[in-house]
Amino acid sequence: MASSFDPSRIRRIWVRAPNWLGDFVMATATFRRLREGFPAAHITVGMRPYLRALLHGVNWFDEAVDAPPFRSPAALWRQVRAMRAQRFDLAVVLPNSLATGLVPFLAGVPYRLGYRQGRPLLMNLGRTAKVLRRWWQPREGPRRVPSPMPSYYHDLLDELGLPPGGLRPELAVTAEADAWVEQHLRDLGIAPGTPLLLLVVGANFGASKLWPPERFAAAARRLQSELGMRALVLVGPKEVELGEQIAAEGDAIALTQPVLPLDRLSALVRRGALMLTGDTGPRHVGVAFDVPVVCLMGPSDPNYTNYCLEHQTVLRKDLPCSPCQRKTCPLGHHDCMRLLTVDEVCEAAVALLARTT
Repeated sequence: MASSFDPSRIRRIWVRAPNWLGDFVMATATFRRLREGFPAAHITVGMRPYLRALLHGVNWFDEAVDAPPFRSPAALWRQVRAMRAQRFDLAVVLPNSLATGLVPFLAGVPYRLGYRQGRPLLMNLGRTAKVLRRWWQPREGPRRVPSPMPSYYHDLLDELGLPPGGLRPELAVTAEADAWVEQHLRDLGIAPGTPLLLLVVGANFGASKLWPPERFAAAARRLQSELGMRALVLVGPKEVELGEQIAAEGDAIALTQPVLPLDRLSALVRRGALMLTGDTGPRHVGVAFDVPVVCLMGPSDPNYTNYCLEHQTVLRKDLPCSPCQRKTCPLGHHDCMRLLTVDEVCEAAVALLARTT
């Protein structure tokens, strides 16, 4: 069936978006390319509900539906029935999980594009058509050779024969979100035009990505003094206590009342003068808006996210145990993050600003 694929006959497309904030942002160039490649098609995206706010102000999709984790076979079958009723011609599955590939397969979508990691029978488009091949990307042991996620998604879409696309992420800020952020900053006593130092102090991935809180606080105090910025601590719902602790010690303001939804977070990040962050989702929001970003890279392999580096400095320690890609340090010492000092982080921030402004 894959050999008979004709893009001109595609009328209805299902796109399964990545689940994590950072991966979603890195996929936005692929969303744009798919929209431009099929301008007349009706494109539906399945996505985690918390990411919906990122669709405000963009036109990649005609419809968005929630795709929560499957808690039971019955939940999976409900999604299968819903997809079958939509009679999609093509499914583009960006996550590599078995479940995300199984739904369009069981729903009978004729053409299914996705990497074949652990699901060789579920995908049927592209050069991976031989079912005995797990994927066509080069591998090192059980993992693929790391490449930046925007390129990874772009290469997958090449299999549809679309014109080449870019790799730069794309996000929009609505007037409503921007106005809310402007008023919120005023309410916090921050005058218009004040350069903002954004500190992203948490990591949903796990404790292995966390820089010590006292170092974030020290960096906040020093950079505010040296650069004349006002430091804001950005947190997720589970990081409120951590953020408020760092803000209290670092003479900063914790944006915890309320914790910002993603549309307002985007509006705030766009106003930033500098971001100091671990390898987290908001890092990629900063990249999308060309905010200078100093990224503290711990257990993650930087080759997955080395893209659009013109406005970024990535700091990491080349240790024998890294990158381990583990949520918690298996050795118990977290050296990959602990060895990053306040001095080198602040010096990197100053140098980055000198290079990009």
